[in-house]
Amino acid sequence: TTAVEAGAVAILTDPREIDDSLTALATSGVPVLRSDDPRRDLAHAAARFWRRQPGMVAAVTGTNGKTSTAEFLRQIWSRVTWDAVSIGTLGLQGADPRAMQGSIMGLPALTTPDAVSLHSALAPLTTAGVTHLALEASSHGLAQRRLDGLNIHIATFTNLTRDHLDHHPDMESYFAAKARLFTELLMPGGTAVINIDDPYGARLAEMIRGDGPRQHVLLTIGTDPAADFHITAITPMEFGLEVGVEHAGTSHRIPMALAGTFQAINAITAAVMAHASGLPIHDSLFALPYVTGADGRMQLVTGHPSGARVIVDYAHTPDALRAALSALRPEAKGRLAVLFGAGGDRDPGKRSMMGKVAQNGADLVYVTDDNPRSEDPGDIRKAILDGCPDAVEIADRGAAITAALGELSAEDVLLIAGKGHENFQLVGDETLPFSDSSVARNAIKRLTSEGGAG
Repeated sequence: TTAVEAGAVAILTDPREIDDSLTALATSGVPVLRSDDPRRDLAHAAARFWRRQPGMVAAVTGTNGKTSTAEFLRQIWSRVTWDAVSIGTLGLQGADPRAMQGSIMGLPALTTPDAVSLHSALAPLTTAGVTHLALEASSHGLAQRRLDGLNIHIATFTNLTRDHLDHHPDMESYFAAKARLFTELLMPGGTAVINIDDPYGARLAEMIRGDGPRQHVLLTIGTDPAADFHITAITPMEFGLEVGVEHAGTSHRIPMALAGTFQAINAITAAVMAHASGLPIHDSLFALPYVTGADGRMQLVTGHPSGARVIVDYAHTPDALRAALSALRPEAKGRLAVLFGAGGDRDPGKRSMMGKVAQNGADLVYVTDDNPRSEDPGDIRKAILDGCPDAVEIADRGAAITAALGELSAEDVLLIAGKGHENFQLVGDETLPFSDSSVARNAIKRLTSEGGAG
């Protein structure tokens, strides 16, 4: 009845949610549709209502790497002049301004938008000429049927590590939500691109091999020599990285202007997806020297007066932090420093784990606030410090970034982790403006004007 009072002209619901209200609704004149899976049916209704979507849809799932992989894929497609967009944590990327109207302007910057928002945005994008879509597929979005109704031609799995256990009861449930992209949503005959270095990826690849009726094409990636695209080397260079790849008996060496070894893996994954969409493999791989990192994903903040390297990254789980530190260690000829916190009202079990990762992986650790939300920030920091008792604790994130930058010397590397592209900080009920990269740039300018650091 609340929905009717709010102006609903029809109701789609689970039978269990409606039985108590049937009597009142019977006199309202509002049609009631009962479904065992109303979210799924709403998604399919949205797809039928708006009808139009790009002819090539590629979805990326995994704990880490979704944003970068989707954005790299969009850039590869765009480089060969295919009209492409990506949708995910960074919002809508790559659309012609002429298409930025109506419902698209309200497309939420969620990892995976709800089905109605998504389909209402895809129709005008398609009308405006967009032919290729790279999409992030979160476990929440998959579990909540947000991608149902999409014609997904390529599905990609990056990795699965501890995250979102506040939404999933255990890792098996988390894996099952991710696997749904392949077992239910990937079109028959579509291509699955899987990182088999990850144990869950290897398991998923075996599931796909055994799913004969859907006739999926399987392409595997990894440092494992058994992978279809075998990554043989990732070498830090002055310009970024050089990556060796073997495929079908041919070796390739590809320069990339990226930081961090896992970004190289994300880029190779995007190239394989582009190949699966119809681009020759040589063209896919050799578009990679021209791709640039997504905001807040191993993002280089330049200009430190000492020459130190400063990186902003979204790493906010133990495994993501470990991967980021491992990726940057070869680039640190001096000290490797890390600055991070942990979000409030989210998976408290990971906090001390992240502290241990930082203590083991970095030479200097700064613990500060992230998005404390409704929790006491001091309690969050204390939990992190249980894992890294030697860390420097500075509550104010801006002050912590400024202090860390002031301690850097030539050949040091500082990783500012956890918030990445975010331009806000959630403190209590307030949403405060805050950007790690902007704060770092401003602090570097002050250091430069004051005559250096270290």
